[in-house]
Amino acid sequence: MRCWWMALLLGLAACSSGQDSNVADDASLTRTFFGAMFDEMRGPPGAAALAERVRFSQSGVHFDYPKPLRLSVDRDHYTTWALERGDFELELHVPDSEIHAEDYLDGLVDIIADKGHPVEGPLQGRSVHWCGQDITGRLYRFDFLGDPRIYEAFELPPTRVGPRFLVFDDIPRNGDWTDTGKATFAAVDASINCDGGKIPVRESDG
Repeated sequence: MRCWWMALLLGLAACSSGQDSNVADDASLTRTFFGAMFDEMRGPPGAAALAERVRFSQSGVHFDYPKPLRLSVDRDHYTTWALERGDFELELHVPDSEIHAEDYLDGLVDIIADKGHPVEGPLQGRSVHWCGQDITGRLYRFDFLGDPRIYEAFELPPTRVGPRFLVFDDIPRNGDWTDTGKATFAAVDASINCDGGKIPVRESDG
């Protein structure tokens, strides 16, 4: 008997990837689980698929990303946009308080890193020139649920409301970023720009 329901689910999953950045699914554990399951069934995207680009534009941050990534948004604590495919994820964090990239990563490692396994970091990450600023990433390597992980965060120019930062999360292959991770970083690096920066405080305002 033909599994028509499985074909339908696969079709829905395929349609959900690479959508316009203004049409994001609300993040949920169920959606994340099924998304990861479908990614595992389909395997990693090839070079041709990763070369296709979609534009992301949220919270004054604009960049291109590979079309196979799925877009979702989480508003539980503060707004976080996530682009996911397989073992790779890129997140834009827009906190409503003074939480910065290094605070986020340091706290994340304390919570999720497997106990009894070495943690590498904080390490100096990649150096980039994004949004008119020279930025150096903050990087950690550690095990989570038995898998090696790489987390690298980049602090972007703040908005008038507060900080914003990008976090790259990957399960490395032979110690290096996956092809999806590399393609996403290259797309962001070549296209990112920001607006909505925080107004400088003048001495007379202090």
